[in-house]
Amino acid sequence: MAAMQWQSHCEADTERLGEVVGRLLARGSVLGLVGPLGSGKTAFVRGVARACGVEEGLVHSPTFVTATQYPGAVPVAHLDLYRHEGESLDRDWLAELLDSGEGVTLIEWFERLGGAPLSDGLLVRIEYAGRDAGSGSDDERVLSIEEMGPRGTSVLDQLRGQVGE
Repeated sequence: MAAMQWQSHCEADTERLGEVVGRLLARGSVLGLVGPLGSGKTAFVRGVARACGVEEGLVHSPTFVTATQYPGAVPVAHLDLYRHEGESLDRDWLAELLDSGEGVTLIEWFERLGGAPLSDGLLVRIEYAGRDAGSGSDDERVLSIEEMGPRGTSVLDQLRGQVGE
């Protein structure tokens, strides 16, 4: 199945889409996020976290701490791999986190896992639509969401039913 794409005109749009996606996620869900610096990965995470019942204002970019866990109705683990390459990660720790099934795991800079596939979840790609595309405003983004495995397919099917393409 093809990825779904949306146009985001501002940071609030990106957060709203994250919130819609977050409402569809079950415990154990994993989302990989890919995009350049400042593209809106953390804004998307804020929306997902809001849908999971995380207190407003807690979500921040965990770049300097690698992982932050937020309590909520559904706990959220927020990883940022910007400062890591695949070989520098503790794979056992990461596997334990992903297999725990206790909450939702969101991984910014997912591509830095060094080619490790996301076997069941969603991959969210965020790209600049304005400044890199030569038109539009600097706030415009294109968000593509693709499924990885049966859980991701289920969420994407529900998302198609709610917001269309």
